[in-house]
Amino acid sequence: MATSVVQSAALRPRAAAFILLTAIAALLLGAGNGAATGKRRHTFHGMRRQELHVYFHDRLNVTDVLVAEHAPGPITQTAAPYGSLFCVNDHMTVTRDPDSALLGHVTGLSTTASFDGVTYFCTFTVSFNTTKPQQGTPAHLSGLDGTINIFGLVNVIEPKPHAISGGTGSFLMAQGTATIVPIDVRTFKQIYRLDLDIYLPA
Repeated sequence: MATSVVQSAALRPRAAAFILLTAIAALLLGAGNGAATGKRRHTFHGMRRQELHVYFHDRLNVTDVLVAEHAPGPITQTAAPYGSLFCVNDHMTVTRDPDSALLGHVTGLSTTASFDGVTYFCTFTVSFNTTKPQQGTPAHLSGLDGTINIFGLVNVIEPKPHAISGGTGSFLMAQGTATIVPIDVRTFKQIYRLDLDIYLPA
């Protein structure tokens, strides 16, 4: 009997240590599962991430109109005289095909901001209206009704991201970056891809 009591007393610290280690492991496993779930939700510092890739179609003197010219000079497919001011209202579609499903419009102003004529300072409003989506609109682009405001320098040769400065509707309080990527600028009927990396309140 005495031997059994001694053995039982000796096992108690081991049992307590085992229970403690098990509890710690459970806590760590729970923390790991929470982080994985957060990653699947694509959240970042309490913001929900949304990536969209759409296309817009620029037509000189049709949807992209020269309204002021500071320095005289020719306008080419990729360059305009320094200080030229353009008013833009381009169709935005699902694919590079101008006849693909219409998503909305890209409207705003752009000013030639470099002497070589290939860099523009732009302030655009990207308007989505797919509450009644056209045939061919993918699910992740359907049901959107709102705007995204973007501004910054756009180089038609070397695309770089510029800031998203807010939004309305489906994109209320949007943050992030937008990159305008030239797809076909060989003629005055130009095609650009708009890459939107958006962060919204979760």
